[in-house]
Amino acid sequence: MAHTAAVAGSVEHRADALLESLRGVVPYAAAWIGLRDPETRTHHRVGSDGDIESLARYFALPEADDEVEALGLNRFQPPVPASALPVDLAETRAWGEYLLPAGFNDGVAMALYTDDGRHLGFLSLLTCDSRPGIASYSALLAGLRPIIARAMDRLPSFGAMAHLTGDALGGVALTRAGRCVPVPGMPSHPLLLEGSATLAEARRHAVAPGVMSTFLSPWGGGVVRVSVLDCRDDSADHLHSLVLVRSAAHAAHLGHSDLRLLGALVEGWDDERAQAVLRLSDPARRAQELARHLGLTTTGALVQHAAREGLYVPPALWR
Repeated sequence: MAHTAAVAGSVEHRADALLESLRGVVPYAAAWIGLRDPETRTHHRVGSDGDIESLARYFALPEADDEVEALGLNRFQPPVPASALPVDLAETRAWGEYLLPAGFNDGVAMALYTDDGRHLGFLSLLTCDSRPGIASYSALLAGLRPIIARAMDRLPSFGAMAHLTGDALGGVALTRAGRCVPVPGMPSHPLLLEGSATLAEARRHAVAPGVMSTFLSPWGGGVVRVSVLDCRDDSADHLHSLVLVRSAAHAAHLGHSDLRLLGALVEGWDDERAQAVLRLSDPARRAQELARHLGLTTTGALVQHAAREGLYVPPALWR
């Protein structure tokens, strides 16, 4: 199971492989690993074994998360056997309306937490026969919890990607709703604090799926490079993008006014607007000079180059 947790690939593949290993030890009839989205308060299936249709129907309900919280199943504690719940099983919606009618009469649930205390979701094992009681496997499951959590946690891979760039000064992960999450092993940066215009611009760039976009941001009398990498896996969790602040050595040969002009061109400003806002006498001529300076033949090629290489300061970040 430890080897499976460390294997590259999708979270779903690792979850199913872990349950397959677990089946050889714990005599369950059905199993489910669900990851919790704290922004929508829903649990998403990433791994299952056996007939989990009843569980799937239950967790499709918006109030399922309320009952899970009320029963304490999302707290960090030893695995909770169904027989240890503070109410009769038939009085809960999960068991009374879904699991008992499906033929399940016992089970155990275990909240999944990372080593640094982040709640990921939970593991649920169900059985149709309480002899021997599945509760007797609680200690084993508690010992396996760190391995299962590591397999489900995508955030460390964000840190690995950040270090691969070799020049990251700081970074954060963005969720689907735009919330910032610290990246393990990566310092944050003042430009990525809540309320920062740079962070707001990064959120705007995080919309396009499957791409990496980059732009420049003023910092410390110069500029830094802000890269936004799409890391979404909607089948796994709510983590969306990795935002990095990096060195901008590739822009050292251009001045602030030129980088602002390139920002205006990338945003599609016409010559008249650029002239009025940037107070340039002839923006079009300056753009042609920049194109020649960069070895490009046309202004259109200049705009494409600036957008692709992140060689511009967006208007929202002009001082």
